[in-house]
Amino acid sequence: MLCVVPLLRALRERYPHARLALLASPVNVDAMRGNRYIDEVILYDKVRFLDHGRLHPAVLIRFVRALREQRYSMAIVPSTVSTSLTSDLLAYLSGAQCRIGAGSLNGEPNRAAFLFTVPVTLDWSSSPDRHQTLRNLDIASSLELGTPRLSLEINLSDAEIEWGAEFLSQLKHGKRYAIGYHPGAGKPPNRWPSERFAALINKLSIELDAAVLVTCGPMDNRQVEEVEHGLNVAYQVMRNQPIRLVASVLRHLELVVTNDTGIMHVAAAVGVPVLSLFGPTRPEQWAPLGTRHRCIRGEGGDITMISLEEVIDTARSMLCS
Repeated sequence: MLCVVPLLRALRERYPHARLALLASPVNVDAMRGNRYIDEVILYDKVRFLDHGRLHPAVLIRFVRALREQRYSMAIVPSTVSTSLTSDLLAYLSGAQCRIGAGSLNGEPNRAAFLFTVPVTLDWSSSPDRHQTLRNLDIASSLELGTPRLSLEINLSDAEIEWGAEFLSQLKHGKRYAIGYHPGAGKPPNRWPSERFAALINKLSIELDAAVLVTCGPMDNRQVEEVEHGLNVAYQVMRNQPIRLVASVLRHLELVVTNDTGIMHVAAAVGVPVLSLFGPTRPEQWAPLGTRHRCIRGEGGDITMISLEEVIDTARSMLCS
């Protein structure tokens, strides 16, 4: 979802007086709330439309009716990894006269392409390194959006920024740096070994006089516990906190070291330098863009091939440059 921000930015610049609404799932709503390029984030929670596992027609009809009452001129459905029948159908049901979406994706026809008035052929087989932010922009090529900035954004309120600053002040407690670490990832091949994360934390904490923050999501408990067992320095774990609170703290760090996972994008979106570790996925597509960020990919797409020494050297250079 955060990789769609450059598309939203480009749409706002192209249509400065338009009312822009974003349809988002529960897992993405909070990250996009308050985004300065859109006027509204609409929650699409499919659970609301189900009654004991069966479709609840009345609730769905009310949702669609509310969409249609807005009289949208255009609906855009970005697709970079796969197409979504639900998203395509909602674009059609919105009543928008112009509907832009994938006609085909990497040579695979979209069975729902007939729902769009402007089906777009999306094929990056000849340019596999094209970044996800650019792939999201490709869906709107017919709109002549130009070349917008590709940075990500999470727009925090003043109160959220202040809360994060106070949290970091207590964590840092006079230390020179504060470094965040995210040792988890939803996909096992994306996880750098926990014992190396622990060794990295111990080394940087002592050598650079750095406070330690470890972030932990619902699927990261095992990896974080393994890291904790290997630590011999003071640290704090931010466990299962709302994404905006996590973002407000990350914003005030000097560096975040993370696997290729959601926190990587969150950290980049609040402006902190990110050192991202990659395995099978391509950093050319997914790594945060910009000169402040660095990424390392394991040889042969194997994240375990990334050495502790390489990560230490890269983190040190990012902090001390």
